[in-house]
Amino acid sequence: MKSSRHFRNAAFTLIEAMIAIGIFGVYAGVGVTAMVRMNTNAALSRLQTGASTLAQGQIDLCLSDQPFNPQYGQIPPELTVGTSTMYGNPQVNSGTSTAPAVAVYTDPTSGNTVLGWMTTTVTNTNATLAAGSNDSGAALYLYQITVTVSYNYRNKTRSVTMCTLRASDS
Repeated sequence: MKSSRHFRNAAFTLIEAMIAIGIFGVYAGVGVTAMVRMNTNAALSRLQTGASTLAQGQIDLCLSDQPFNPQYGQIPPELTVGTSTMYGNPQVNSGTSTAPAVAVYTDPTSGNTVLGWMTTTVTNTNATLAAGSNDSGAALYLYQITVTVSYNYRNKTRSVTMCTLRASDS
């Protein structure tokens, strides 16, 4: 009788084992949830980087396209005042929210592509530089360029917007 009492005190009961398995299950669930969230954040970061790269490329094109002398009527097509869905050189249509045409990100393993669309808005600021109190000022020919790249991911529209100013070349 003495030996059976010793084994009874030394072994796990069924309740203790079930509690341990339950605690392990909770920690495993939390771990899996955290890994899924980290994977989602990584995908969002890749898409944000791709959209930023597209917007920066369009900004660079607008800043470097020459000649830009509005006072002489020399304005490249990318710097025409208004809103455009054209991008690149040569210019191609970037699509719309219902028919996106710009590849924001392409997965190198699966080949899946997230498509987006780009709008470029060019505004003439009509800025002047006043030399004196009675002077109407000299025109600066300063254009504001706003580029927005938008894309849909997991049924939500996301976008990146970048702005810059472009002054006349002369």
